[in-house]
Amino acid sequence: MSHHRRHFLEKLQVQVAAVGALAVVYFLIAPALRPPEPGGAIVFIPTGDYGRLAIFACAVWIISACCAALTISARPEGVLLATIIGAAGFSFSSGPMRTLLWKCDGKFDKLFALLSAEVLAMATVIIGAMVIIHLVRACMRRAFPKLTWKAPIPASKTDENQTGKTQAMNAAGAVVIELAIAVLLLVITFRSTERGQIAFALAASFFVASLAAHQIFPIRTSAPLLLGPILIAALVFGSGWAGLGGDQTSGWYAAQVVAQNLPLRAALPIDWMTLGTGGAVAGFWLSSRMHEAKSSGPKPQKESQIP
Repeated sequence: MSHHRRHFLEKLQVQVAAVGALAVVYFLIAPALRPPEPGGAIVFIPTGDYGRLAIFACAVWIISACCAALTISARPEGVLLATIIGAAGFSFSSGPMRTLLWKCDGKFDKLFALLSAEVLAMATVIIGAMVIIHLVRACMRRAFPKLTWKAPIPASKTDENQTGKTQAMNAAGAVVIELAIAVLLLVITFRSTERGQIAFALAASFFVASLAAHQIFPIRTSAPLLLGPILIAALVFGSGWAGLGGDQTSGWYAAQVVAQNLPLRAALPIDWMTLGTGGAVAGFWLSSRMHEAKSSGPKPQKESQIP
């Protein structure tokens, strides 16, 4: 199969799987996980809805298995990207952060501590999805060996020449660059607490940051770049209560302070874990295709010598 045909088939599979997963989540699954109050934010640990958290995890894992089966000829990051885009349907269905602030009665330290715990819980869900994708692809590889994704030879040779220490250093360098660029872009793009602005800022910032990081450090897997959204989200929520004051201020006032002082606090854990990680995986996926296109391009011919 030619390089262009393989890339087209991979992109088609990822797009079909992503659109299908997003439609199923947004129209069928997300309505069942919305809070009872109209326009409420989709969170689980701060509201004690551990049952809904389990349903969320199972839904993401089932979607990951389905996407892995549908994208047999795509690289693993394409499968993970389709899964996360599907899970983003929960974020698109969620209400704003201020609905939580109105109900917390000024106990901001407790609220943001629980939001930090939810970030870790959702990160565990993503790790579980990655494990499921690996297992399903292993089964598909045995059943359909000719259809499964195979890494290009130039990339594999490059990886074999790298020692474990070099790979670890490249992964660390990629994460550092991703964090630096993502923070800068988030400061520039995160200008309001509107849900559409939140979605654009998170997805675009981590997409560009991950793309740039992988262009400089072409690491094997997107796993290190998933740390960017997780670390920044944990930092934002971990320090989120500090600027709100310790007194029992009203929820309306707190919502105004959040919007004025640090709009990043308006992003929910589900936003960071779907839109943020989705942007990071998309940047890695595109960068990998760009590296492969360069390595698979036509080699320059030597000039013929004139006798």
